[in-house]
Amino acid sequence: MEKISPVAILESVIHITRNSDRDVLINGMVSTLREMFDAEQVSLYWLKPGPEGSEVWLLATASRNGGVVAYQNVKPFALSDKPDFMRCVETRLCISSPAQLAGQMRHVHPVLSRDGVMGLLEIIGKGHAEGDVRMIKGFLQVFSNYVQIIDESERDTLTGLLNRRTFDKNIARMLSESRQAGDENASGDEADSPRRREGIRAVSRWLAVLDIDHFKRINDKFGHLYGDEVLLLLAGIMHRSFRNNDNLFRFGGEEFVVALEPTDDEGARAVLERFRQSVENYEFPQVGTVTISIGYVRIGSQDAPATVVGHADEALYYAKHHGRNQVRSYEKLVEAHKIATSALNVDAELFD
Repeated sequence: MEKISPVAILESVIHITRNSDRDVLINGMVSTLREMFDAEQVSLYWLKPGPEGSEVWLLATASRNGGVVAYQNVKPFALSDKPDFMRCVETRLCISSPAQLAGQMRHVHPVLSRDGVMGLLEIIGKGHAEGDVRMIKGFLQVFSNYVQIIDESERDTLTGLLNRRTFDKNIARMLSESRQAGDENASGDEADSPRRREGIRAVSRWLAVLDIDHFKRINDKFGHLYGDEVLLLLAGIMHRSFRNNDNLFRFGGEEFVVALEPTDDEGARAVLERFRQSVENYEFPQVGTVTISIGYVRIGSQDAPATVVGHADEALYYAKHHGRNQVRSYEKLVEAHKIATSALNVDAELFD
């Protein structure tokens, strides 16, 4: 491979770090490295804890003829299923092996963080020349540092959950996906048929607003240190209760939001009810039993972000005023005439 000039390297680093959007950064990184090394394909994988060990999630791929493809809901595979990936994580070194394409090599590089290996970069192309591994290692370290800075700016400092500032970007993306799904399901005269509406409901995303019951009493009785511990432990229960692709937010105080991956109403209620029970059954140090109230709503393709949050908050408000420690669906409450749709104030803050 022709030697890459220092100017080209610097320009590539500038290109990779030009954006503060995490997804754009990832896409730019795989595209830049594919072009720099004239590779057939470059893919980035992320490691996340799973119920039976580390899981590997494909985030993006840049190929010679297919451009860049970003992945949102690709099913993960176990790290143990890929021996070369496992070796790369264990040794933190580049692992090379022949690729299925004739005359091509497959190189797997670790993406290192302060705490270990956070991801893996797979390059399918020519064999690495002298200095290529060091150059890629440097690129990945710049990329890793930048991703961690972005992640820290998007996360709540106490719980590590996504913060309220990132919610607008995420809800906008989810609404866009809902609109695309609606467009794909529409066809001719059946575009607004009951069957189509049921099909959309079966694959909808859901937004839930969670609020710790009587949290002020916890702070008043036990102090803010124990109150903060309750928030931390609750965040841990959230991580264990929801899937990796469910987005978890802390809105501030004792208020949390969960954006569930596509499922039907029964599935959404089931996972939220399991979470509610997990919180109720957990023994919080010094404090004892803590309960939560939950309101949730289907994310409609034509909804505005404030409407989605407002509807979920309406359901939460009802739960708070009818016994607490329960899960309530906005749509079910409307159907039962327990909430009037005209009463919604989309500018309302979450429940205090």
